[in-house]
Amino acid sequence: MTRSLIRLAVVAGLFASFGAVTAHPVEEPLERRQTIDTYDYIVVGGGTSGMALAGRLSENQGVTVAVLEAGTDYRLNPANLVDTPGMDTFGVGADPTDSITNGLYDWFFVTEGEPGYDNRKVHYARGKCIGGSSARNFMLYHRPPRNAQQTWVDLTGDSQWSFDRVLPYYQKSLTAFGPRHEFRKDNPPAQYNPAAFPGTGPVSVGFPNYAQPFSGPLLNSLNEVGVPTSTDMSSGNILGAQYSTITIEASNGKRATSRSFYQQALDDKRTNLNVIFEALAKKVVFDTTASRPKAVAVEYTLPLGIKKTIKARKEIIISAGAFQSPQLLMVSGIGPADQLKAQNIPVLVQNENVGQHMQDHVFFGPTYSVNVDTPTKEANDPVFLAASLAAFQINQGIFTNNVADLIGFEKWNSTFLDSIQASQVKSNPSDWPEIEFLSGPGFIGDFSNLVTNNIVQGLTLQQFASLLVAIVAPLSEGSVTLKSADTSDLPAIRPNWLSSPVDQKVAIAAFKRARQVFAANAMKSTRTKATIEDFPGFDVATDDQILASIRKNLMTVWHAASTCRMAKSPQTGVLDSNFRVFGVDALRVVDASSFPRLLPGHPQAVCYMIAERAADLIAAANK
Repeated sequence: MTRSLIRLAVVAGLFASFGAVTAHPVEEPLERRQTIDTYDYIVVGGGTSGMALAGRLSENQGVTVAVLEAGTDYRLNPANLVDTPGMDTFGVGADPTDSITNGLYDWFFVTEGEPGYDNRKVHYARGKCIGGSSARNFMLYHRPPRNAQQTWVDLTGDSQWSFDRVLPYYQKSLTAFGPRHEFRKDNPPAQYNPAAFPGTGPVSVGFPNYAQPFSGPLLNSLNEVGVPTSTDMSSGNILGAQYSTITIEASNGKRATSRSFYQQALDDKRTNLNVIFEALAKKVVFDTTASRPKAVAVEYTLPLGIKKTIKARKEIIISAGAFQSPQLLMVSGIGPADQLKAQNIPVLVQNENVGQHMQDHVFFGPTYSVNVDTPTKEANDPVFLAASLAAFQINQGIFTNNVADLIGFEKWNSTFLDSIQASQVKSNPSDWPEIEFLSGPGFIGDFSNLVTNNIVQGLTLQQFASLLVAIVAPLSEGSVTLKSADTSDLPAIRPNWLSSPVDQKVAIAAFKRARQVFAANAMKSTRTKATIEDFPGFDVATDDQILASIRKNLMTVWHAASTCRMAKSPQTGVLDSNFRVFGVDALRVVDASSFPRLLPGHPQAVCYMIAERAADLIAAANK
């Protein structure tokens, strides 16, 4: 057995024992009550938006709410990796086999191979559990820019989507807390604006009690090359760099997810909310006797193939995510006619936009050897790992940290965009950045497996750090299409990353910008080899070489959106500005698929916001 395999076995054993000592006392789950067959509202999907929406609807004791969640409750598994922020890189690698690492809570999505990313089939991690992808993401929380948010008004024709109108909904889900510098030892110190977080919602947002040692030099280097420090990325401007607020519990340092809405219902002992786990929605059933089809029920299956039907008195809300919400619409008869006919699905409502217009962010970047502690050491030093796991039990140490704890956004001027032949993105609002910087302590390389990559590279007895750059104004659009009429068969995902020549130009410039940051004077004392780039190497020099390297190594930032987008009409979208599916009654879609356009940055905040607003819209429509 090689040394790397031995180390991997030791690490795995430590993680397994770690899970046993981080078990949670769990209350009697809501789903154990006798399930009735009719509810006022059915929410399909207990993910980031779905569980938040269901929680809010069930605050009205006069209505009943059922949630169909295909996954399980991760809190029932004492060895889950979800709760630990420092394990957010486990099972998210590009290699499809890496999905097994956190397979209990992953859908095992794999993209189709396409030229934009070297025809690779890329694992696309998505959360299959309560909390959905809020249980799998990098936990970053910030709100989109004010003028970027205004594009939703323009695309839907609805002024209620302006930044000022939706700001209360951004704030409602959260309770915030500030950094504890005595534990973080961050230099420069983290800053934030408490006034941006006046809410007292179920989801906790704040700062971990550990700052990655690489992030301080990175922040100073970003400042040096012209990216200033930001003290507030949640009040309408995200330009600049900062230690990001993240969704984390203040009391114990564990990940905070939309499960917090479920926990609140448990604490309140609500009898009107029923979460049905391991329930895979198969089809929405419609009453077609009236002039417009009306959604009245959902067919679903439980383990062992048990088939069930659940009925809705008022509305059905699909919150199955950017891949499975359009899939469920299509298998139910709503979508592009050619796709439906190819699968022998009767066409209920023809809408060519279902599953189309997919937008996503991708990232990539160089790696260098450094002289500060990074996850390379965590993955390679069992003694350090054991000490770190022990520290997590008292809400301290590296495992309280979400790894990518420092982010930055940069807007390029018109002259530069013209110089790189990317003038098409100049039409974006003035506060919409072209690129994002994300700290990447550790050896990221080709993203195949972020744990084993660091174990293997750590055998050199070096530590590594990467700087990731993401394209956050992409022009490339992808699609989600059916492979069969059965939701048990995952849909075909074609992200079309880097298909746009403009995106390619931006990607090349972004990669060069990452190298400039690493070349800053502020980074010199942190780098151990001034003339060597450990990945991909300085021999990757020309634009063609850089683009080829990016294609081989880019990875999604897991921000798929807009596959059931809101729009002014069914000619351009799937939903109206209140999430209602065009052409039918009593059916809405509320999740990232409903975004009129993917906004810059990380969409977790947007997913909570739309859930809060949808809850008010649905309640008002059904008084």
